[in-house]
Amino acid sequence: MHSRPFSIGCIVALACFGLGPGAWSLEPVAVAAQEKTVEQGVYTAAQAARGAKTFETNCTACHREPGGTAPILAGERFAKTFGDATLQTVFTTIKTTMPRSAPGTLTDAEYTDIVAHLLRINSYADGMSELALADMPGIKIPGQSGSLDQALVQVVGCLSRAGRNWTLTAATDPARTRDPEPAKDDEASQLDARPAGSRSFRLQQVFGGPTGWTDQRVAAKGFLSQGGAEERITVTSMRALTAKCGG
Repeated sequence: MHSRPFSIGCIVALACFGLGPGAWSLEPVAVAAQEKTVEQGVYTAAQAARGAKTFETNCTACHREPGGTAPILAGERFAKTFGDATLQTVFTTIKTTMPRSAPGTLTDAEYTDIVAHLLRINSYADGMSELALADMPGIKIPGQSGSLDQALVQVVGCLSRAGRNWTLTAATDPARTRDPEPAKDDEASQLDARPAGSRSFRLQQVFGGPTGWTDQRVAAKGFLSQGGAEERITVTSMRALTAKCGG
């Protein structure tokens, strides 16, 4: 058991959801980002499903494993090819090269749906609004070794409070995550075993911490940003771990 058995009474900027003892989550928050990324839910599940059908009909003859004549557009290959590029680059690439026998013969809407499908198979979460062609130049695919600014991350640290400010201290380095919800039991067990770090993060959108969590070791998820010399996380969820800080 990696969550503390107490009732959670969180007073936050947005509505809390009941997720069981030892965890709480927020509605998706509006992030003041200089640059939007694919980690912020830029397509819908229905759009990706349409794209999957179009891809199956027009693209899998080449992009299949095993036996395909073109690379699989998922995982490391996708990250290496399009990391730090915008979705406009992805759209232009597939429109000018696919289908191999007749590039550019699908509609722009069909190519846009395929882009949504590619995001889905690369584990980028869907959102509430469909991806539009006009949006693509302003949406970036983060490089795996690039900046984490405005990325959805997870950190483990000690929850503390000074006045109205909540902070994670002795925190681990931030790690990318694609799931804004609290860590599940198996993941919490692994997080509990991590040694303390040396980072400190100011937590935003937390106006009243869950009862009993002060000086508790927690796993927090949210969007990372920099405010001068201060690192901040706009929190989407937190999960209490087993250990007390310093214990």
